Amino acid sequence: MTAPAFSLAPRPAAALARLQAIPGARYWAAVALVLVALGIRLTASSAMGNGYGYTCFYPAVILAAYWLGACPALLATGLSTAIVYAFLGPAPLHWNVDGRGLVALTSFLLSSVLLIHILSTIRSQFNQLAATHARVEALATSQAELFHEHAQRTTDHLQLISAILQLRAREEADPMVSRVLTNAASRTLLISRAHREFTGNPQSRIPFAAFARKLVQASTSRGGLAADRVRIAAGDLDVPLEHATALGLVLLEYLTSLKDCPSATNLAVILADDGDSRTLSLVAAGDSGVAPPRDIPLFEAISEQLGGELLITRGATGCGVRIRFPATIQPARSPEPAAVSLH
Repeated sequence: MTAPAFSLAPRPAAALARLQAIPGARYWAAVALVLVALGIRLTASSAMGNGYGYTCFYPAVILAAYWLGACPALLATGLSTAIVYAFLGPAPLHWNVDGRGLVALTSFLLSSVLLIHILSTIRSQFNQLAATHARVEALATSQAELFHEHAQRTTDHLQLISAILQLRAREEADPMVSRVLTNAASRTLLISRAHREFTGNPQSRIPFAAFARKLVQASTSRGGLAADRVRIAAGDLDVPLEHATALGLVLLEYLTSLKDCPSATNLAVILADDGDSRTLSLVAAGDSGVAPPRDIPLFEAISEQLGGELLITRGATGCGVRIRFPATIQPARSPEPAAVSLH
């Protein structure tokens, strides 16, 4: 989180944090400011003469109050008073009771206390304002993250609804109803893509191996195929976010289908790059008890949504699912004219 614009410049926040972490460091810093003021006073002594020169010590008190706080500033005030009145007066190491000295002393003490009060109040207000700003910024960031997550889930659900509508369109015997459902699927996919652009990540790409591994772990925790029986091979390939959502649905569905298979069943998840296209292969091997996907029509609808081709094979000791699809996102199908519409 970036520092607010009204933070206590010019001191760096990191340096202040390190200073406050050291016990008594603020007071030693106040002493150092007074010693710097003393050095300037001694350097300019020929111009000021052998009198009461509190002028050079005002900056030390002001900076101590602004940078270090009220208590270190009071220490700087007391130390400056002792140095000037005891050592830099007309008679060093002598209690001076002349009127000029008492007026200068009183003026320095009153003005220093007033400056400390004003600057400490300003410093306190700045700190409260900075803390309030930090809380508001943290709340806004948290709300933005929640909104982004909600928007992303809405987008994924819209994409799934599009696939389900396409599935229903394929199963519908009435041509008019099938056309209406197909148009609804196309428009829902367009809405999903527009929503993804609204969330600000339409070009996001997902490392497939890490993504698939997370899905396998989530499926295992919910009773799916054990994670140690799944092998993932995808190299460093990544896929667009829309493809990741579709492929994730396919993978989760098949993991659920395999959960009741014999313990010897293993699943290989392979994503291959074929140039302009990608191929996802789900190869389950074990014995004759290996089950094919339960919801094959959903696989077909998702493959169609990806603009790809689905191939399911079944052997004596295993089953395979292969989806070959373009590497880039394909345009949504244009709606066909219909007398009615779901949108």
